[in-house]
Amino acid sequence: MTRVLVATGFAVVLALSGCKPTPPGVQKSGPAVAQGDGVVVTVAEFQARLDEQSPFLRQRFQGMERKKEFLDSLVKFEILANAAQKEGYQNDPDVQLTLKKAMVQKLVQKRFGDGDTKDISDADVQKFFDEHKDDFVKPARVRTSALLVAATDADRAQKKAQAGKLLAQLKAAAKKDPQAFQTMARASTDDAATKPNGGDLGFRSQDEYTKQYGAPLAVAAFSGKEGEDVIVETTQGFWIVRVTGRQEGITRTVDQVKPQIQQRLGRERRTKEFDEYVKKLREEAKITVNDAELEKIVVSSAPPAGGPGGMPPGGMPPGAMPPPPAAQARPAAPPPAPAQK
Repeated sequence: MTRVLVATGFAVVLALSGCKPTPPGVQKSGPAVAQGDGVVVTVAEFQARLDEQSPFLRQRFQGMERKKEFLDSLVKFEILANAAQKEGYQNDPDVQLTLKKAMVQKLVQKRFGDGDTKDISDADVQKFFDEHKDDFVKPARVRTSALLVAATDADRAQKKAQAGKLLAQLKAAAKKDPQAFQTMARASTDDAATKPNGGDLGFRSQDEYTKQYGAPLAVAAFSGKEGEDVIVETTQGFWIVRVTGRQEGITRTVDQVKPQIQQRLGRERRTKEFDEYVKKLREEAKITVNDAELEKIVVSSAPPAGGPGGMPPGGMPPGAMPPPPAAQARPAAPPPAPAQK
């Protein structure tokens, strides 16, 4: 029975550790919902801790009896916090480190949390859209495989006949072997760039095909049927072309992507402000680095005791900065343990 009570006590402490008590020495104000020697739980404090719970969990505390259970948990936490303070745990290095982490998180959240994007002008949004249009407007793309029979003006008729023979061989072989095109391209194509990969040209836009291979091949790629082999004449010679895939184009207007652009510009602005703020603080602190002492520090390959992957308890290495511009979502505190009957 004693073991059960001890385990339950630990569970209460762990559950309540997610709550945010008023720091020692801070005077509370407003009507109290519970108080005693060195312990005060105000109505506002009760409401704030309750609001930290998820909407689903808050439904548990509608009735008076359930409210008392929640309050009892808050009181227990305050009593334990007072006991820990009387024993001097506020001066413990681990406690001080945890407090520093919480203060840094709060500082960054207040100064650089999600800001209002209303002051980001339409002109700024349009400028970003124009400079990153490839992110929002993507042309249709077609994937082809192609085999080149290179030709010059002098031998063009001969090479045309050769391409015709290869096409007939390809169609006959393709009935038995799905990889016939790749096999023939590796053996017969005059295009050194695509020879190793069986003639695969990859996905390209019509403009990209035109620039690299000429307009006739581009037209054939975008008008051809998938899986059909055709001969296309270009200045390079005669290409046997097969369409192997298609991707639809994407066109989004600036109005459609305005909220996303505003969010991105807002994050970039907050990141810049954060970097400038840290730089200013560092300069004011006149930070110097002792390279000689730093060199002496041995970095162990074994993970130290603590959280997963060697992370110290608390989840953030000492001195680590929280993500500067990102919204620092405040996790909901674990629900207080019900009062023990």
